Amino acid sequence: MKNASLPYNQQVYVNGTGISGIQSIEGNYGITEQNVNFAGFGYVTGLISQPMQGNFTISRALVSEDPFLNLTGDGTDFAFSGSVFYERPNLGGTLDNTEGNYMSGCFGFHSGYLTSYNISCGIGEVPSVSVAISVYGDLGPGIDARYNKGEATADNPTIQVPNQGGIVLTCDGSSTNRITSFSYSMELPRTALYALPNTTAADLTADSVKWKMPAQVDLSYPVESTANFTMEIDDYETKNLYGALTGIHIHNTDITINNDSGGQIVKFDLTKSRLISESFSSEVGGPVTVNLTYKKYSNKR
Repeated sequence: MKNASLPYNQQVYVNGTGISGIQSIEGNYGITEQNVNFAGFGYVTGLISQPMQGNFTISRALVSEDPFLNLTGDGTDFAFSGSVFYERPNLGGTLDNTEGNYMSGCFGFHSGYLTSYNISCGIGEVPSVSVAISVYGDLGPGIDARYNKGEATADNPTIQVPNQGGIVLTCDGSSTNRITSFSYSMELPRTALYALPNTTAADLTADSVKWKMPAQVDLSYPVESTANFTMEIDDYETKNLYGALTGIHIHNTDITINNDSGGQIVKFDLTKSRLISESFSSEVGGPVTVNLTYKKYSNKR
């Protein structure tokens, strides 16, 4: 009988740290080929025509400090590995990967770089985080991210579930109007630079993956951050569209999420962010609302 591998029997690791609150995870790759055709014969074979690259997306509930926020920087120090382990019931496999019991399935990657980070929350919800990862190393089975550079597996971060009273939001009008939801996103576009190998053929054969990877992966500046707030209007007054011609409205916006003990879990500071969108809404049976969108651009320091 064929059995199913269920999500509650899975474990996810990033750089040696177990990740809690996972809602979904997806990894994929695609190979671009160019056909080789001979006159009088037709199709002969296909040759890989672009560098190898994979993608991962991970969604999780924010129930602990977010390890992905430490991976937003530039340079090879911010490359990381990740793995999802799952049971394979037909083989009698479990998640106990001790000596002699390597029967669990594994799907992972190494040399991944964060390309976007998103967090959102509304009234009555736990904040939800979604990240996108571009993979320039290998991707597939057998990649174990439970160890970070040979170090032992770290304990899972302490569970810290934020409550509604622990979420502090600041934007124009937030002190006298009611914010009902927010979202924050950070775009981290990467540029991979490739170089011809400069070693002997024997060395190329010995290391069949390293020389196929990029020589370096750069973060493309400026980094764009976007904060969005939905607010029920009490005394808020919208801005004039043509007022932007004489000066874009600039405001200090802030998102702080604390745990139930008052300790800070995450904080996003958009000092001097620019108001680039307002959306006014009113309907029968509901309060008047306005949606505010702020952007900030950060250059390389």
